[in-house]
This record gives sequence, structure tokens and C-alpha cells, in this order.
Amino acid sequence: MLSLDYLKFLQLSVDVEFNREASFDDAALQEAMAAVRSGSMRAARPAMKVFFDGCHFWLASHFHRYEAARRLGARYQEFWCEIERGSMDHAVRYASTFAGWHQMRAFMWAVLDSNQ
Repeated sequence: MLSLDYLKFLQLSVDVEFNREASFDDAALQEAMAAVRSGSMRAARPAMKVFFDGCHFWLASHFHRYEAARRLGARYQEFWCEIERGSMDHAVRYASTFAGWHQMRAFMWAVLDSNQ
């Protein structure tokens, strides 16, 4: 890890194809939008994972927070970020794994709930 730091919405780069395909959990998106409106997004944890290639900060996790700020036009919103060295490809790979893990976890909880 390079560092933990605050990055502004305008500093973050998002792979257009990956973001277009992203499906946002409506509850998480609404919660993030409420946090942006109330000014508490800066304190949101865990940190958003970002890969830095020397020029761009590529977002790799917690896209719903980014999307909330985008929808609300909060261009100067700050996010707590865990920054690592890496390219856009690293970010996409990480995001794919991260999304897959969360989908699997949600499925497992649904199965457990249905068995009770």
C-alpha cells in the first residue's frame, strides 16, 4: 500500500466500460447519497480502493459512493482511499474480484435465510 489519504471526486478515474456494467445496490446507493447530502461521506469506512499509475487514480471499489457523488453533482466530495501502485487493469481486476466476492456473499446469505 502506498498510503491512506483523502481524494476528491474529480481526482478519481473510473473505467467507463466497467462502470457502465456496474449494478448498484439501491439501498447502498441511497445511503451513500444521504451521506453526501449530510456531509458525512468523508468519514465513510472502509476506505475505497484506488490504484495509482503515476498519472491517474483508478477507482477499484465502493463505486456506489462515487456514483452517489456523480448523481448529486458533488464534484468536490472527498473520499477516504487506500492507494496502491497499479494501472487501470489492476483496478478492473480488483473490482471484478471484489464484486464477485460480494455477489457470492449475498447469495450465501440468501441461501442461509431461506433455510431458516
